[in-house]
Amino acid sequence: MNKKILNGIMIFGLTSVLVGCGDEASDHEGQIKIPTSASYYEGENYKEVMADLEKSGFKDIKTKAIEDLVTGWITKDGEIEEVSIGGKTDYSEGQWVAEDEEIIITYHTFENDESSESNSSKDEKDSSGNDEEVEEVIEEEPETLTRDNSKELNAVLSLDYESDPLAKDFAKEYKGRLIEFDAHTAYVNRHGSYDTRFDYLILVGDYTEGETPGPNFQLRNVNYFDLNLTGDNIPDPFGIGHNIRITAEVVEYETSSDLFLIDPVSIQMR
Repeated sequence: MNKKILNGIMIFGLTSVLVGCGDEASDHEGQIKIPTSASYYEGENYKEVMADLEKSGFKDIKTKAIEDLVTGWITKDGEIEEVSIGGKTDYSEGQWVAEDEEIIITYHTFENDESSESNSSKDEKDSSGNDEEVEEVIEEEPETLTRDNSKELNAVLSLDYESDPLAKDFAKEYKGRLIEFDAHTAYVNRHGSYDTRFDYLILVGDYTEGETPGPNFQLRNVNYFDLNLTGDNIPDPFGIGHNIRITAEVVEYETSSDLFLIDPVSIQMR
């Protein structure tokens, strides 16, 4: 096993959530232990989180929609903004709360079609009663960055060391932008205690036993359907050793673990 994959596995081990065993104390009758911290829910799909909270035993769960999405390309439909428990959004994993505590899941979605109906017409009448053609303004998405059109991305994908500060600078400069490159799945493990959510170590180029250039990219806390797999011979499950063409959103470079976090938009099998 090459050094980069070994380092990635060690990092995954350090960043994984450890789940303790043992009986709970008897003095928490009528209470439930919060399964994760508040920040964990940010960016997750509200339906999945609602199901997890219901499974944990919470009874009073409400949802609140923020109708602010235009394209759903960067922020996805149903993506969580915050989850409050008993009016608080700064709770910690393992904290005990009443089982009937009110939970409000606030998430992003598209504007109701009826409220935006007036924007769908190109022709409107001016104050004099004459028909006036209104020019439709189409907001174009920023170009996806590739080796061919971005010298900066090409440099990052060619780094000799995953901890090179250039990777951190790139992540900060292009946070929220889409990048596309050839890669492979080098390692995968379960995310925390979940059975259907995973962390993937993604490395540049084809799968090989030798060293590969570029950062240690990570897809963190994703399920099979988040991967948006395309192409021939789509595997199920999606494991180690697959050569892929990945398009993903830049999230951040995590200095403490030397992991370059990205969020998958599509993964094409090669």
